[in-house]
Amino acid sequence: MNLPEAFIERMNSMPDLDAGAFFASFNDAPVKAFHLNTARLSREALEEWLMRQNELKASPLPCGTGYIYSFDSDRSVGSLPLHHAGAIYSQDPSAMLTLSGLDIRSDMRILDMCAAPGGKTSQLAMAVDGGSGFVLANEPVLSRNRILVSNIERMGYRNVITSNLYPEDIAAAYPSYFDIVLVDAPCSGEGMFRKYPESIEQWSIDNVAMCSKRQRDILKCAVSVLRPGGRLIYSTCTYAPSEDEDQLSFMTGELGLIPCPAPKAVSDNAYNTSEGAYRSYPHLYPGEGQFMAYLIKPGDETADNAPSRLPSVLEQPKNGELKKLKEDTGDLFEGYTLCKYRDRFIIAPALPSYLPSKGITSLGVIAAYHDEKKNRFIPHHQFFSAYGNRCSRQLDLDPEDPLIKHYLCGMEISCDKEFSKGYGAVSCLGVPVGGMRCAGGRLKNLYPKGLRETHL
Repeated sequence: MNLPEAFIERMNSMPDLDAGAFFASFNDAPVKAFHLNTARLSREALEEWLMRQNELKASPLPCGTGYIYSFDSDRSVGSLPLHHAGAIYSQDPSAMLTLSGLDIRSDMRILDMCAAPGGKTSQLAMAVDGGSGFVLANEPVLSRNRILVSNIERMGYRNVITSNLYPEDIAAAYPSYFDIVLVDAPCSGEGMFRKYPESIEQWSIDNVAMCSKRQRDILKCAVSVLRPGGRLIYSTCTYAPSEDEDQLSFMTGELGLIPCPAPKAVSDNAYNTSEGAYRSYPHLYPGEGQFMAYLIKPGDETADNAPSRLPSVLEQPKNGELKKLKEDTGDLFEGYTLCKYRDRFIIAPALPSYLPSKGITSLGVIAAYHDEKKNRFIPHHQFFSAYGNRCSRQLDLDPEDPLIKHYLCGMEISCDKEFSKGYGAVSCLGVPVGGMRCAGGRLKNLYPKGLRETHL
């Protein structure tokens, strides 16, 4: 691997780093791993399935809900029914480590400032799913925001709002508001050299300096939206001190934060470089490089600086719309409290007390949308992902059942079970995968075309 000379020189001069072992790790293949979404599937159910299938070999990481895996075939984890169902998310082990064991209550207000593609958002959302708390997952780059939204929908999380805002817009909307703020900052990506060798060509000393400046601008906004007593987690996938320990000094010196203890999983498995700061190296822990810092904002923890403005972007459905919805979807949404967001019905169990009028890209769970051409309401895939296990019509399939593969390819499926006419859900090990429409003894496939597998 043709590493930049300036990078090699710097790493050779890093204190307490075994540079020989570090550079030798670049000859090893990158580790493949996923984390289990315990809001969807229990560890016991996953491991019971792992024991009775042959292609996938997986072993748990030392902490958290992560597993290292390998395939005997050329399949990818993305083709697995449990991946389609949102029960697992492909993520690097060292990235998972950042939030492993973090104390999160289900009523907390959480901001993921730089969220795409959504791995760490998923870890945060697991903790608040079904509670009164929420995660605001922000990604200012629109193309990356679309990937984030897609992953959140697939994982079936109910208490997540995604936004496409600049950090300063969030700072203006939510002063001193969040209990936890995660800044998984855009960085020079040195920790990804082994996994993505093409990133080496994009590296330069000037790019490191540019990233460092951008990170400080983001951190100023992040600290301003953190409530007194709230915690800030800062992470990067780079080794540059100017993007890591120097930023910790900036947060403690100029922004007034105080280092706090890291989760035990982090202190047990990562290298402690200074108070509140840790590094994960590929020769010491499975996965790629990661820097992690944990800080707290001093002040009156009892103060509640929630914005007093109401969620102006939401509307109450009109009686005529609700009547039409029931005509088109039958009993599918009975028992749910629905509201309107743009042209969509949504279910939003937990929301911030204020929502900006622009920049929100997804909100709670989309229940249904109106098809203007057909003049009918159509259930959204996200509803089946999040609430499919509450449907009165359910077809639960084993991951090895050929029918689940047929379903993921968009084929019409059949089964011995009798279903009444209406909408229902197809699930895998009890985890909803998507929707179906039952009519005349046939099960019409509602799995979105863009998500389907191309071959059995």
